[in-house]
Amino acid sequence: MFVLEHQDENIEYEFEKGGFALEGDKLFLSIEATAIDDEAFPDSYKFALDGYILKEDLDNAKIRISTNPNDEQPNVFVYTSFHACEVEAELSVKKIAEDEIEVRVNIISKDVNYYNEKAKPNPFKGSVVLYKKSFTEMWIPT
Repeated sequence: MFVLEHQDENIEYEFEKGGFALEGDKLFLSIEATAIDDEAFPDSYKFALDGYILKEDLDNAKIRISTNPNDEQPNVFVYTSFHACEVEAELSVKKIAEDEIEVRVNIISKDVNYYNEKAKPNPFKGSVVLYKKSFTEMWIPT
């Protein structure tokens, strides 16, 4: 389960699909989640890590990444009710098996409901077990 910590109320999400892929020293990761409450807004949350260069072994990797203003690789994406232009993400990866990892996330993007002085950053937190997939099977918006 994931939680979007919003100032009005927390929204809980359930993992729907995703996975990870390794191509050389690059990690691709995708998480798609849907709100548990049918009335929640936003009703979905998508996160993708596109071509993060691993400088260490995948097991116990600590990844800190933010959006690149020049839109160069590697990049990180969040889609909720909009495409977040600014994203900061912290991921902890624990290798479970050759084709299975556990990922804990703390992803911060702009407010999903307010666009004025009331706006506050929205952390999206949780963990999920992801399975290795081919790059073409995952949601990566590039």
